[in-house]
Amino acid sequence: MSKPSLSIHHLNTTHIADVMALQNKIIVGLNPDEQHFILHRTEADYMKSLTGKSSRMVGIFDNGKLIAQLIYGLPQNGENRDMPEFRPDIANDKLVIFEAILVDPAYRGHGLMHKMLDYIEKTALDKKRNHALIQIAVDNPASWMNALHYGMKITKVDLDPIDGAKVIYLEKSIQRNKSTSSVSHISDIYHMHIVNNIHKKAPQLFKKMQYLSEQGYVGIAFDKKTLSLVWVKEDIIPTNRKPFYKDFASYQQEQKFIHTR
Repeated sequence: MSKPSLSIHHLNTTHIADVMALQNKIIVGLNPDEQHFILHRTEADYMKSLTGKSSRMVGIFDNGKLIAQLIYGLPQNGENRDMPEFRPDIANDKLVIFEAILVDPAYRGHGLMHKMLDYIEKTALDKKRNHALIQIAVDNPASWMNALHYGMKITKVDLDPIDGAKVIYLEKSIQRNKSTSSVSHISDIYHMHIVNNIHKKAPQLFKKMQYLSEQGYVGIAFDKKTLSLVWVKEDIIPTNRKPFYKDFASYQQEQKFIHTR
């Protein structure tokens, strides 16, 4: 593949054929145990996102070809929103909700998810919204690792109230100033090894992640060296650190941890 020439902008109804084609390409490439990673939307479903008051779509193009797309919501106060079970304490008009994120397999590894999230984040801030939410299947580590890399943190692990799927909820406070605030105190650190063949081990993984979340741990990074998800208990959680490190020693050095497990 030649070096891509990328552009990003909001989508409209004229892009519906491209949107459906990209979804179908990704569905065909998924294994049977990965089909639940994405909701198989109809053309009518996408049209609601392209024309809705609170739902929008962003796409990335390579020389006119749609190679990535993302649905996001900007709910208004007083209206029903996606994931009402997650952070109901935050007013709708302060939220941006990331939904369906699809990237052409041939273009993975180019940071396209991050480009779309950054683009949407700027739109959200312009509208005085400062908190982002997303829900991801437990056995879809590629997606939640990307979300962690983007700066989100795992603060809830539960069954989806609509379909009973095992999911994790991530969130991030967003701001224009990307400076990192300091941690006042770390009370505990836990490394959870991510096993091979994660689809078959999803029930055990879910139970352990749910237990840690219920005990007050927050998932903040993936340690590539030990292949483990790093959970911490903190009195104060920084709002905009970059929690994705080559190894956990780098994370410890940056935060100057005193306590280690």
